[in-house]
This record gives sequence, C-alpha cells and structure tokens, in this order.
Amino acid sequence: MRHLLAVLLFATAAWPALAQGPQRDLQVELRQVEEGGGGYVVGTRPQAPLMPPQQLQVRNGSQGRVSFTQAMPLQWVQSAQAAGPLSGAGVKQQLIWLQAGQQLSVRPRWPGGRQAVTVELEVQTADVVPRPGAELPTQARSAIATTVQAPLGEWVTIARSGQSMPRGSYSSEGASQRPRLLQLRVTTP
Repeated sequence: MRHLLAVLLFATAAWPALAQGPQRDLQVELRQVEEGGGGYVVGTRPQAPLMPPQQLQVRNGSQGRVSFTQAMPLQWVQSAQAAGPLSGAGVKQQLIWLQAGQQLSVRPRWPGGRQAVTVELEVQTADVVPRPGAELPTQARSAIATTVQAPLGEWVTIARSGQSMPRGSYSSEGASQRPRLLQLRVTTP
C-alpha cells in the first residue's frame, strides 16, 4: 500500500510538468502575404506595404508580445487670456501623448513530438478618433482573443482581409482590395 501511494504521489507531482510539454524555447513567426488569385488589378494608387515578417522566441507555455504602436504628441491650448490693464495677454498650452497601433500577444503550448501547437492569440488595438468641434480627440481601444491549432513548422492563416477577384476578371479597384492573409508558424529553434 505504501509503494502504491508513493507512485501516485510521484505521478501527480510530475503531471503538471508533463501537461505543459517540454521546457524549451519555441520560435513564433508572423507574416502578411497577399492571397493568390486569378484576377488582375490595375490602379494608380500605390499598394499599402505588407507587414514585414516578425519573429520572437517564446518559452513553451509562456507569453510573448509584438507591438506595432506609435505615440503621437498633441499640443493644445488649455486657456487664453486677453491683455488687461494690469497684465499682458497669455496662452496656457498643454502637451499630451496619444497611443495608436496594435499589440499581438501569443502563448504557444506544445505537448512535444509531432503534435500540433495550441497558440492563444490576443490582439489589442488603440486608435485616435477625431471629434470635430471638440477640444481633443478620443482614444478608442478594442481587443479580440482566439485560440488556434498549428501543426509544428507549417504556416497557418489566422486572419484575412480584403476581397477576392473572380478568376479571369479585370478591375480598376484599388490594389488595397486584394485579400491579405496574416499567417503564423511555430518552429523549434
């Protein structure tokens, strides 16, 4: 009975380590590609640049982040005072910083071997929204989260934008309408 209890204690103590998978680094890659299609697009507007490939190394089960953000300074007049009999005119200004962009968080969980990697993804977006007639713009924030299964070493599409052109068609629509795919790949370095 004592031997059986010792085996059960060892198995339950080792179970969390086995459930997490091997303790090693994983390489998570993100890229944006244009979806191949049979149509042709002709336009005078330049194409918007694709996101350059991003790579980050993350410990199995840990979280990594990629940020595409920019801080924008905004100087505004807080108050103005006209010249009076005992004082001069004055303007009081203030500088504030607004954030815009996206942050992508990834948490890969790989059980080991040739099994697929479970990747938890979260995208947080911050945008500056102008308000005509108001003193300052507002900050709009949103977040979305999902989980995908990715075979180890294979590109997996996690998001798609734009519209497909039917095969053999011609269009003068802007080139920005071509479908773009956001893809993810997890490898062992």
